[in-house]
Amino acid sequence: MNKPFFLLLPLALMTLACNRTPKEQETVSKDTSSAFKTDTVHLQGFKQELQFTGEVTFDQKQVSRVFPIVSGNVVDVHAELGTFVKQGQSLATIQSADISQYQRDYNQAKASYDIAKRNADNAEQLYKSKFSSESDLINSRKQLEIASSELDRSSQVLKLYAANGSSQPTYTVKAPVSGYVVERNVNPNTQLRSDNGNSLFTISNLSDVWVLINIYESDIEAVKVGQPVNIKTLAYPDKVFEGKIDNISQVIQDDSKVLQARVVLHNPGGLLKPQMFCTAQIHIERPEQLLAVNPKSVIFSQDKYYVILDEGHGKYKPVEVKVLRSTSRYSYVKANLKDGDAVVTEGALLLFNELMD
Repeated sequence: MNKPFFLLLPLALMTLACNRTPKEQETVSKDTSSAFKTDTVHLQGFKQELQFTGEVTFDQKQVSRVFPIVSGNVVDVHAELGTFVKQGQSLATIQSADISQYQRDYNQAKASYDIAKRNADNAEQLYKSKFSSESDLINSRKQLEIASSELDRSSQVLKLYAANGSSQPTYTVKAPVSGYVVERNVNPNTQLRSDNGNSLFTISNLSDVWVLINIYESDIEAVKVGQPVNIKTLAYPDKVFEGKIDNISQVIQDDSKVLQARVVLHNPGGLLKPQMFCTAQIHIERPEQLLAVNPKSVIFSQDKYYVILDEGHGKYKPVEVKVLRSTSRYSYVKANLKDGDAVVTEGALLLFNELMD
């Protein structure tokens, strides 16, 4: 006798339940028509991109600082900040009592020389006429030599300080080299002292500039002299300035706790200005070979990292990985994977949740 259908249905359901594969197994089959995208695992050298902040400054090898060499009052300033000046161009005018003293010394030296010259001429005439001894002639010539030397000294001092012997008690500050005025620390009516340690002007060529990069302690080992660097600024966001690490300081700054690395950049057109903020990117390649996976394939769950290995024929398996380093392009991991394996990227988290339920 045939059994009723409602008695056969529970028996069929029990048979299906006994034959079902648990999801806790390492490998689970999925419908191959599912829209999962994969990427290939690569065994390659480790590549890393380090990002730093920095600041543009003038090339200290092409800088001239102008200090006050007389005391007095600034009458006028002829050079504005950022302007280009030529060598010998007037930068400022200073009214100084020192110049009056130099002029007085010159006048006294000139008068002494005139007297010594007249005495020497007279002594020579008297000697020729037998009215004077040879010793008198020698003595007058010696006095003339001393007066001439003093006149020459005072004349050079006046020429140095008083613009070629000008009678006015003013000193003209001149540009020692051609370049841009990158610092100006003086204004009209400023009182100056000759022992002032601050420069009045700083002049730089700006054909080359320095970029000082801030290196934190955790990255000191990775940065080496000679490494290529890409520099970007806020002023020119689409322009990349290429240079190399030229020098690395051996002293960590007390306030910021960073080590400064120097990049020397050619600056045609003067695009880069001192005190510009910039970012620096350094590409680093290490010799060790690591497994590199697409960052989209890495899943974090319960303090562990996983990827979903595509074993082919619709079979997938979660594999625990240890993430060693990460960049924008790759996550470098240590795992039971090999070069050429395929791991899920698009839909990895959804698939992982299904496999782990």
